Amino acid sequence: MPFRRQKRADLRLNCKLEDMEELKNLQDELLDSASKPGGFLIYSTCSIDPEENQGRVEAFLLRHPEFSVDPVDRLVPSSFVTSQGVFLSNPVKHSLDGAFAARLVRAL
Repeated sequence: MPFRRQKRADLRLNCKLEDMEELKNLQDELLDSASKPGGFLIYSTCSIDPEENQGRVEAFLLRHPEFSVDPVDRLVPSSFVTSQGVFLSNPVKHSLDGAFAARLVRAL
């Protein structure tokens, strides 16, 4: 039997505004704890929500100015790269599930 991924689109529909705020805070905490010296981190979601994606990256960069976005244009096709240099698959544009990824590098 081939691998079959289960989608839970209903989770997005059943989320309350308070849940989203709590999830944003949790995402910020996770990003902050991963920002250890000496490397890079990938922040990725299976969402196209700007607040959950670019919004979290921008908030992280404000808290951690020693990091910057490492543009992904050399890693993925250009149609998936935003003007901010991050990956975004759009269900309408790319006929794929929505996804986001940013590669963040720490200055030496």
